[in-house]
Amino acid sequence: MEGQDGHETNGRPPEDGSAEDTTEVARGEVSDPEELRARLVIKDNHIRELYEEITASRLAADEARASKEAGEGHIESLERERARLKDRIRDLEEEVRGRRLRRESSERQIARLEREIERKNGEISHRDYLLERRAEQMEAANRQAEELASRKDLALQDALRRVEGLERDLEEREDEISRLSTTIETLREELEAERELRERLADPANRLRAGIDLFNESEQRRSMNALSRTLGQPEVHVELDEGDEPAALLTFTWQGVTWQTYASDPGLAVEEPRVYLKSAGEDLSGVDRKPPNARVGPGERVVLGL
Repeated sequence: MEGQDGHETNGRPPEDGSAEDTTEVARGEVSDPEELRARLVIKDNHIRELYEEITASRLAADEARASKEAGEGHIESLERERARLKDRIRDLEEEVRGRRLRRESSERQIARLEREIERKNGEISHRDYLLERRAEQMEAANRQAEELASRKDLALQDALRRVEGLERDLEEREDEISRLSTTIETLREELEAERELRERLADPANRLRAGIDLFNESEQRRSMNALSRTLGQPEVHVELDEGDEPAALLTFTWQGVTWQTYASDPGLAVEEPRVYLKSAGEDLSGVDRKPPNARVGPGERVVLGL
């Protein structure tokens, strides 16, 4: 007999260790999908054996039921035979009364028939006893079969729950593998982009442009533009600071007096703030003023060149 998903079992623990393997899989110790599928096939075979045994038990119960029905038919035949013999006795008794000359012979015949009746009654009693015993045995066999079928059904349900759990675990593992693969691919792309960015920033000209772009995307540019709307367009000088991985320095001078210098570091490992006001003043005396080499262009963004 097949379960809801076509699996069969015989309720006995697999002799080849599949139950132990299933327990290991349920605990998440099996990581090879092929090995998991092989163990599920073994489990299906044992489920199939279980339902074959249930089918055999039900066939035996059907045979016992047919034997009982045959016995009941034989009892009915004996009952009819006993009724016929009793009618015969009554006929003989009437014949004895009418034919006294044959009384002795008739009495012997009656005695013989009575013994036959007693024998038949004994046979009937014995048959009744055997049928009662057979009925009791069938009831006991039916109870045992029902108990066995109930235990095997429980074992099958437990096996199906384990199979479903293993299928869910396998799906979760496949999803996790997919997520990890995606994460690895993303990290590879990020590492490649970081490598390319490091190579590009190794060129001072590229590093200076990256620092200007970073400043143009920051809140500090909005602060600079707010001051420009009051004092007018500033003169702009950009350069790299000192060091192995220097930040870009953007110096804005308004009306030749007021000035601000912003540091903008495009480096990958730099913590926030990456753009900040480094220095400012209201007097250029004592300050090494450098000629402008950039300007505030369209969109109030800093661009190289005058």
